[in-house]
Amino acid sequence: MKTIKLPGVILLAFFFISCSSTKLTSSWKAANTATKNYHNIMVWGILTEKDSALKADMETHLVNDLADLGYHAISSLSVFGSRSYKKLTEKEIVDQFRNSGVDAVITIVLLDKQKEEVYVPPGVINNPVSQDHIDKYYSNVYDKVFTPGYYISTTNYFWESNLFEVNQDKLVYSARTKSFDPASANMLAHEHGLLLIKDMAKKKLITDQVKREKD
Repeated sequence: MKTIKLPGVILLAFFFISCSSTKLTSSWKAANTATKNYHNIMVWGILTEKDSALKADMETHLVNDLADLGYHAISSLSVFGSRSYKKLTEKEIVDQFRNSGVDAVITIVLLDKQKEEVYVPPGVINNPVSQDHIDKYYSNVYDKVFTPGYYISTTNYFWESNLFEVNQDKLVYSARTKSFDPASANMLAHEHGLLLIKDMAKKKLITDQVKREKD
């Protein structure tokens, strides 16, 4: 039996995903899709202009994660800028990819962003006090009883990412993820990139090109 050694970036992904705010909710791979040595992968974030900074982070992190595996990857922003696709047809967009030597595109789409208020109850509810003497019980429980609960604001992001083969204009992979109130846009992008890399490697859509060259 052949022993499979996981590349460093995927081992790193295992560590971060175990405590990550981003979780994979579903993923799919087209039937009869073999591992291919893509020569030029473009990462294309599809977000509104108000999320342009997040778009840049999402693209950059995934580009760097792919580069760590030995792929030549580029950000759509670095090639076409932020508004190049607004007046183009679908055919014109695909033609631009082909003319740029891109043979695979990974899209990152922000499907939804939801803000919600979460109520945090007083500590007495979750941490009951146990004391044998009434005076100690009173002093320990007083603050918990008379300290009201409070609300915190959270933001959840819902993503869809697809891998297209440009020459055949074919969808070969799709994944949906949810990010639960990430600490920052940079951390969100970091976790999301590692999560996609881990899942695409698991489905044998990508491999560690650096390791292959050494072998």
